[in-house]
Amino acid sequence: MRPGKMIILLVLPVILFGADRVVLLEDFTNYLCGPCWTFEPTLNNFVNSHPDDLAVIRPHVWWPGSGDPIYNQNIYEQWHRVQLYGVNSVPWLQFDGVIKASTSGSGLNNAFNNRITVPCFLEIQVANSTAGGAGSIIITLIAEQDLGGDDIFCNAVLIESNIPGAGYWSNSVFEQAFRDELFGPIGEPISFGPTYPDTLELIVDYDTGTFDFEYVELAVFVQNHGSSKEVYNAWFDYLGAVVGIEEGEYGVADGGVQLHVYPNPSTGNFTISILSLPEPTGELNIYDISGRCVVTGTIEEGIYTDFNLNTSGVYFAEVISGKTVTINRIVVLR
Repeated sequence: MRPGKMIILLVLPVILFGADRVVLLEDFTNYLCGPCWTFEPTLNNFVNSHPDDLAVIRPHVWWPGSGDPIYNQNIYEQWHRVQLYGVNSVPWLQFDGVIKASTSGSGLNNAFNNRITVPCFLEIQVANSTAGGAGSIIITLIAEQDLGGDDIFCNAVLIESNIPGAGYWSNSVFEQAFRDELFGPIGEPISFGPTYPDTLELIVDYDTGTFDFEYVELAVFVQNHGSSKEVYNAWFDYLGAVVGIEEGEYGVADGGVQLHVYPNPSTGNFTISILSLPEPTGELNIYDISGRCVVTGTIEEGIYTDFNLNTSGVYFAEVISGKTVTINRIVVLR
């Protein structure tokens, strides 16, 4: 803190999300697949029993019925997932890219249990730049160590549930249906290292269009597209629940305020310089990528130190003075 100033900044504890594993389940199905429909109650019960540690995507295929409405709305991106695993029958249940589960309750549980206990060294954080049906998704990936392999991609898939069914589902609905891979058919190639922990930030635009926003979910996962096909970790939530620094609430305003952070990136210890405030005092807030305020206080023009954020990730420093709001991004690499 700058000497001679009696300004108190309240530093709130930063929660380390850690590398808790979320398992990716891909259910390949088709609207005229009788065994898929028969297995649906068992599968739904399993999915509903794992609200916090399971990400679910249900790509559709072109057989046994070529008129599948989900497949026909996005052919190539679902075709790529089929080709990635060599899917040649449905239902086909793939856990974290590496386990093909049998179509039984015990098969689902065994596959899940085999993956959830595998140590995870990748943390995924997701924020939404808006609160509506279109905007930008900000994805922060923090690798604690070398994940292994060079053919690594980040995928971000929009999924829609409660879609009126067809075929065997004609009196029901399609759940977690594959809608759109935001990074394109394959995903976004990424690489980590050579020093760890290493943080990457990806930003991708989205538009839910005609999808029912209330039932749109987002699955983000990082996968080796080489020989292993392993998913290193996943993230999953309703798109409307993905919060962050919203443009309407925290947008950068023109007012001449100079807000500088250095060094940036830092290891969590940094200095903030604030000049040209339109009022004698202002308010400084620092938010993590989920929109949670971790630092707050009243400030004047000057230089402030003694910031110590102990979790890697992307943060946003916000200065409010009068009607002026100014924001600068902070990157912490620990």
